[in-house]
Amino acid sequence: MSTHFYDVSETKPSLVKTLGLKELEKKYKTFIEEAYNVMQTDASLSDFLYFEASKLKKSILNIKSADSNHFDAAF
Repeated sequence: MSTHFYDVSETKPSLVKTLGLKELEKKYKTFIEEAYNVMQTDASLSDFLYFEASKLKKSILNIKSADSNHFDAAF
């Protein structure tokens, strides 16, 4: 098989490596706010934004559980 046929998911960079914890939290809040704002006008976009926010939240919680110094009970 030629070398240009490879699985893209193997080379996908991690959000955690490219963005810090504060940036991930900021993106999460932005997605939630935007999803709420478009909820009445575009339900599919709102669902997509909530889904992306839930993936970010999972990543944030995984990072925070790995580093107990960043524990935030309100999040």
